Amino acid sequence: MSPKLRLKLTRFAVRRLVAAFCVLTAPLAEIPVEPAKNSFASDAWKLPEGQPALRAGPGADLVTNNCLLCHSADYVATQPPLTRAQWQAGVEKMRGKFGAPIKTNDVTALVDYLTNNYGK
Repeated sequence: MSPKLRLKLTRFAVRRLVAAFCVLTAPLAEIPVEPAKNSFASDAWKLPEGQPALRAGPGADLVTNNCLLCHSADYVATQPPLTRAQWQAGVEKMRGKFGAPIKTNDVTALVDYLTNNYGK
């Protein structure tokens, strides 16, 4: 056996032994049954009950089916009032750069809804 091969086998064996030693001697972590209580919290807290909803109108279903795949309704509603051209550019960016599955035929109705309900 060549000295290089012997050195490689020796290094490999040492690594395996160290790994086995670490695995066998590491204490097993206990998984808590319930989360620990926060002693610093003054009150228990709850998440809000409802989800924000989009404004009703023609095209709301398109926004729900296309935009809410990645964004929340709150994200759409908290955008500053945008012009039609800005909404159009945003929709095209989502389609082109981020691969949003918006059909070409649905773009106009989608932009109409966003402009009428969240636009300038």
